[in-house]
Amino acid sequence: MKCLVEAVLSLGTTHQFLLILPPAAADAIDTTAVGVERLTSSASYYSFREQIELPGILRRYKIDLFHSPHFLLPLIRPCPAVVTIHDVIYLACSEDLSSRLGRLYYRLMMSAAVRQAERVITVSEFSKRDIVRYLGADPARIEVIHSGFSRDFLPVRDPSALRGIRRKCGIEREYVLYTGIYKPRKNHAGLLRAFERFLALGGDADLVIAGPLQEGERLLLSLAAELGISARLKLTGFVNDSELRALYSGARLYACPSLYEGFGFTVLEAMACGAPVVCSSETSLPEVAGDAAYYANARDPQEFGEALFRVFTDSALRAALIAKGAENLRRFCWERAAAQTLGVYEHAQSLTPHAGVV
Repeated sequence: MKCLVEAVLSLGTTHQFLLILPPAAADAIDTTAVGVERLTSSASYYSFREQIELPGILRRYKIDLFHSPHFLLPLIRPCPAVVTIHDVIYLACSEDLSSRLGRLYYRLMMSAAVRQAERVITVSEFSKRDIVRYLGADPARIEVIHSGFSRDFLPVRDPSALRGIRRKCGIEREYVLYTGIYKPRKNHAGLLRAFERFLALGGDADLVIAGPLQEGERLLLSLAAELGISARLKLTGFVNDSELRALYSGARLYACPSLYEGFGFTVLEAMACGAPVVCSSETSLPEVAGDAAYYANARDPQEFGEALFRVFTDSALRAALIAKGAENLRRFCWERAAAQTLGVYEHAQSLTPHAGVV
């Protein structure tokens, strides 16, 4: 949301904005725009305390429209609201949230938000369909606004930086990259099985998985040993953004075997850094990757492994995917998302007119 908020504030409108931020993010928004006030709230996201504190803040500051960026709205509030729901992962993929009580709270609060909000913003047509499917929301009240991508993600050309990330991660040869936290829907295990097929076809590469895996690390190391690919698997753990850019830029290809994504930022980040993408054909991924990815059934390790091998070994195909990736990125712009978001604010406010302060 940081990129979106900064883009909205840069539009130069006559609206006034109050940013309600947690203590850890009090200075996270970088803006010199006029008409912007910051307020630090000690209430945690998704907490009961948030339900108590936010209505008081909205009344005290005479807020005319409230935008919640994390699907949860105060059940009682003095003004109309817009809510962003990126996806319904915990409803569609219950294994991602093991607590039954947590899933119940998630469903109840999200259902209340879609009923009470004047408008719902989501990030893909796929997520819109799932919000309607799982929450019974009125599709006419849901606006799809594609996210942008961070312009910080550019190809790293510096040979010393590329050598440095290889050395840090123990990468010994060309490599296939996947990034992301460990969740069953991310399909890390399916990727390992596909990589086994890739190697059997004659592929000569390391498989680099970047990101915090927590309990998944032990499971993946065990599976790699079972498949006989341990020597080729590199688990980096957490990497910072500069290291991540270098990993994308040095990869022979980026693999995205995920089975559920509300949007799929990593696909765009890989394209922005010049990596060709082999991608699952499920959920929002074809909508985001467009014609710039090579699609395969990520539930079928044989098929996905063969796709990895083809893109890895076919230089002409790789070049075509890289060029299409650069073109595809033009569809995702924070400035456009900001203008569309402001339009949603103004439309929502027109349904229940107030004084004109957002």
